[in-house]
Amino acid sequence: MKIGLTLGKFAPFHKGHEFLIKSALYEVDKLIVVIYNASLTTNIPTHVRAQWIRNIFPEVEVIEANDGPQEIGYTHEIILKQNKYLRKILGGAEIHYFFSSEHYGDPVSKYFNCTNRVIDLTRRRFKISGTEIRNNPYKYKDYLSEIVWNSIKPKIIFLGGPSTGKSTIARICSSLYDGIYCEEYGRSYWFKNHVNHRLSIEDLVQIGHGQNQLISDSENKDKNIIFIDTTPLTTLAYSKYYFGNYSKKVQSIFKDYKHIYDDVFLCDQDFPFEDTWDRSGPSSRTELQLINEEILSHEKIKYQILSGSIEERTKIISNYLKEKYGLGNTKY
Repeated sequence: MKIGLTLGKFAPFHKGHEFLIKSALYEVDKLIVVIYNASLTTNIPTHVRAQWIRNIFPEVEVIEANDGPQEIGYTHEIILKQNKYLRKILGGAEIHYFFSSEHYGDPVSKYFNCTNRVIDLTRRRFKISGTEIRNNPYKYKDYLSEIVWNSIKPKIIFLGGPSTGKSTIARICSSLYDGIYCEEYGRSYWFKNHVNHRLSIEDLVQIGHGQNQLISDSENKDKNIIFIDTTPLTTLAYSKYYFGNYSKKVQSIFKDYKHIYDDVFLCDQDFPFEDTWDRSGPSSRTELQLINEEILSHEKIKYQILSGSIEERTKIISNYLKEKYGLGNTKY
C-alpha cells in the first residue's frame, strides 16, 4: 500500500489545497493530512479547519496536531523540531510520498526517506494564498468551497445592553446589503420562560445553545454576509448580572463560537431607554454594558463603539464594510 502525507495550517482551506489533495489521491492508496494548531495565524480552531477537510475529502485521514510547533523557517533547529514532532504524531507509520506546494518538502521527505512530490510550487493553477484570503475573504470567496465560505463569511456582530439599538441596526444593515439577519434567540425564550423577570442558569445554557444554532443556520443560507443581533457573549453577561459570576457552562458555549468575533460593534447607550415592562430599568442597561465591556476586554476581542443616530450608525457600518471588504450598498 502506498501511503502519502501532507500537512499545513489550511487557514483557510482553499482551492489550491484541494488541488494538492486531489493530486495526491491519484498517486497513493492512503493519504494522511496533518493539520496544525495555528493560533498565531488565525482564530479558527483546529477542529473547525479539520472538519472542512473531512467533509470535502472523507476518504483521507486527518490528524489534528493541536500541540504541534508553530515556529516556521528553514533553520536546522526548526526543521528538526518539526520532523521529530511529525514522527511522534504519526506513530511510526511508514510514509512513501510527501506532498506539498512548499520548499519544506525537501527536508521533510529526506527525514522520512520518502519521495518528495511538489505540486504547483509556483501557484500557476491557483494564484492565491491563505494570507490573501484571511485579509479579505469576501474578495477571494471564489477560491473557497461552499462549506469553507459559509464558515468564514463576514459576520457583523452587534452587542450591548438592553435598548441600545442592536436589533434595529442589524435589521437595517441586512436589508441594505441583502444579507442575513440573525435574530436574538434569548428575547423570545425569555418571554416564554421567565419567572418574575428572571431566568435560571439552565435557561441561559439553553439560550446560548439556541443562539449558536441560529448563527450556524445563518451560515448555511445563500447570502454572503450575516448581521448578528446578540451572541452568547451577551448570555454570559446575563449570567454575571443575574448570579454575580460567569457560568462555566455558558463560558464554554461562548467559546465554541469565539472564532467568529472578527467584526464586533458594541452599541452605545446614547439612545433613550425604552422602559417597557419586560426590561429592568435603565440601570440594568448600564450594568450590562459594563459587563459586556469587561468580557470583551478579558477575551481580547477587538470591537468598536457604535454611537449616534440610526443614520449615523448605519453610515459607520457602511464605511467599515467598504474599507474592510470592499462592499457597497444602494444608499451610502
